[in-house]
Amino acid sequence: MSEFKAHEQPEGDTLRLAFEGTIDEDVVFPPIDPSKFKKIVLNLKAVKSINSVGIREWLNWIRPLAEKADFVLENCPKAVVFQFNMVEGFLPARSTVSSFFVPFYCEKCDKEDSVLFNVGKEIKANAGKIEIAFDVKASGICEDKANAASCEMEMDVTEAKYFQFLKR
Repeated sequence: MSEFKAHEQPEGDTLRLAFEGTIDEDVVFPPIDPSKFKKIVLNLKAVKSINSVGIREWLNWIRPLAEKADFVLENCPKAVVFQFNMVEGFLPARSTVSSFFVPFYCEKCDKEDSVLFNVGKEIKANAGKIEIAFDVKASGICEDKANAASCEMEMDVTEAKYFQFLKR
């Protein structure tokens, strides 16, 4: 049995939820009365993975809520971003993504890292075109100060596919 936790924090007509763990066949999403909240903010930073049954459970949970409340998804890990791009309805029509993680890799350092992109800051979507305003070398990703100048962190995704959800 996997561990999944949901932490709820009501703030007036907004409900903040933080999910952590694995979204799979054992997931139990919190019951929410959509008439109480106009907006639901989901912090997904601690979601480790999601499988096909978890996707079905997510869709069954989020669809009725998304008919009545706006969603803001923040700190979305790679596993969740993949679902945005592959599964119709995983990212509901009445939702926005405010931030998500992008995987990076440096062959010289053999180091992987994930960088948080805030929509409107590090990345923008204008008229279906994606603009990335992020300089990896200036970001200080490489922690090895002796090799930082030669570090060549690069996005470890196919940009056209990974950022597709921003064009909707």
